[in-house]
Amino acid sequence: MQKKQTGLNIEAAEDVAIKALGFLSQDGELLERFFALTGLDPSEIRTIATEPSFLAAVLDFMLSDDSIILTFAANNAMAPEDVMAAKVKLDPMSMASTGTL
Repeated sequence: MQKKQTGLNIEAAEDVAIKALGFLSQDGELLERFFALTGLDPSEIRTIATEPSFLAAVLDFMLSDDSIILTFAANNAMAPEDVMAAKVKLDPMSMASTGTL
């Protein structure tokens, strides 16, 4: 079975993640939860906001809750699958198998 190629490039993936960060920043409760789970301090955002690993973490957080990702995707006229594709583009090892069950 072949994987479907989305054609998403790194710039498009970064754009999705930056939009996701903006979405989080509009909801104080969600943003607080993100900071609590990541251990980041709000003052660090400007420094790390363009790092692919941070952007992937933002998308990973969003993808952890169906209601969040569905709302975000609908608000940005994209499919939830596009968010997953962006996350994988930013963090390709997230889909790597360890060979264990």
